[in-house]
Amino acid sequence: MTTPNTARVDLFTGIHKALRAGLFDLTARVGATDWSDLAEVADLGTRWDAMVELLHSHTEHEDKYIFRLLDGHEAALALPEDDHRDLDDLLSDLEERFSALRAAADPDAGLAWYRDLARYVGTTLHHLHEEETTIMAAIWQVRSDEELEACRGQFLAATPASVTRSSIRWLLAALERPARLGWLTGLAGAPAPVREAVAGLAQQVLTPSDAAQTRAALGLS
Repeated sequence: MTTPNTARVDLFTGIHKALRAGLFDLTARVGATDWSDLAEVADLGTRWDAMVELLHSHTEHEDKYIFRLLDGHEAALALPEDDHRDLDDLLSDLEERFSALRAAADPDAGLAWYRDLARYVGTTLHHLHEEETTIMAAIWQVRSDEELEACRGQFLAATPASVTRSSIRWLLAALERPARLGWLTGLAGAPAPVREAVAGLAQQVLTPSDAAQTRAALGLS
């Protein structure tokens, strides 16, 4: 995926839009959750588990693949890897406390958890901004688009199928139409079952008109 303002390969903006969309949706759902209803909490837990898996996978991709593009360069000194550790600690605390909320109805603890989730999201938003505006710019200074595409290929190949599905779901919902259609056109050569799966996700999260455009961009009738 390229960034329109630079025509350069951008490893952050698209997936970060997806993460923001997923986190905003999750936070709104948590705020509206009846914590005395364990069935409702269990349903929320399914969404929470998927988002946590996506967040952990994204952090791993950045640490293991994307940030390594700056190894040996002065800009590496500014890499936000310590931010990842702090965010991981906050996320681990949320995971542990949600396990307790799943087991026993506790509206007071649920409200406290919601507030701390919102705090985590706020901290994450600042971190995503720094990566998009500072780290990506530094990478562009020292790496070619071919190297960036090779990096993307490495971490996509290492991504579990469940994470890929979550990523695509939120990408479809979060990308502006031109970027979404450009990305989908790039998938037109994928096997038919893959394209059908993407089209199915589009039906879940897009308007009927945009879902139809998705099928067309994927080369599906």
